[in-house]
Amino acid sequence: MKRLLLFISFCFTLFIIYFDLTTGTLPASHPPAPTGEPAVPASQPASAPSAAYKEITMQPGDTLLSIVEKGKGESNHPIETIISDFQSLNEGLKPENMQIGKTYKIPVYK
Repeated sequence: MKRLLLFISFCFTLFIIYFDLTTGTLPASHPPAPTGEPAVPASQPASAPSAAYKEITMQPGDTLLSIVEKGKGESNHPIETIISDFQSLNEGLKPENMQIGKTYKIPVYK
């Protein structure tokens, strides 16, 4: 009985490995199919960011929040708003990917 159970377990393990290597267990992420139309029509320029900003060169120890806090005074803005404004000003760059010595557009809040 033990041998039969061991044989079935071995076959099941081989099947799992075969299925994983051929079909996969994770869904494939397919990029959206091109429709042939540009995302922004050629006659319309890309819209400029609506938030006010200032250009800052990153220094060692600077973070997005530390720079915003230096200039914003007492007004409180949600972190999510600050991050989304930063990303819209800097072509989708995430704040954690900022590099020392490079210049970035930092949103200014009043």
